[in-house]
Amino acid sequence: MIRLATAKDTLAIWQVRTQAILTSCVTDYTAEIASKWAHSPMPQGFDMILLKLKALVFVQDGKLLGFGFIDVEIGCLEALFVAPESHGCGVGKAIARELELQAIAAGLKSLSLSSSLNALCFYQSLGYLAEAPTSWQHPLGFELACVPMSKAL
Repeated sequence: MIRLATAKDTLAIWQVRTQAILTSCVTDYTAEIASKWAHSPMPQGFDMILLKLKALVFVQDGKLLGFGFIDVEIGCLEALFVAPESHGCGVGKAIARELELQAIAAGLKSLSLSSSLNALCFYQSLGYLAEAPTSWQHPLGFELACVPMSKAL
């Protein structure tokens, strides 16, 4: 079931994010970078960000298996993470579809994102088009290689 996130989901959301990075990103990033990224502290006010941006969570049998959110003001899919044990089970696709419906309901004609290297094929399978690879400067000072992508809605 997909539903809006609540403040009570914040810790589980951060744990899904951390585990996804530690298991999925090590194939495309060095262990050092993946560890720094995964173990970065939760941003101050993250719970309020989730609520403001109407984050979605995928919950099954009481367990949070994935989450995602978009920023409709800038037309950007900001985050989409799936628990490692649920990779390949349709959780990410279901969340992405619902986020795209949120974007359409907000009047957006397209959605952009910055894909991690390991998620590139996933987003391409959803119809997102890749641009030239670039990097993102993490607030803790390290760089993450990424691929800007976009999709017409």
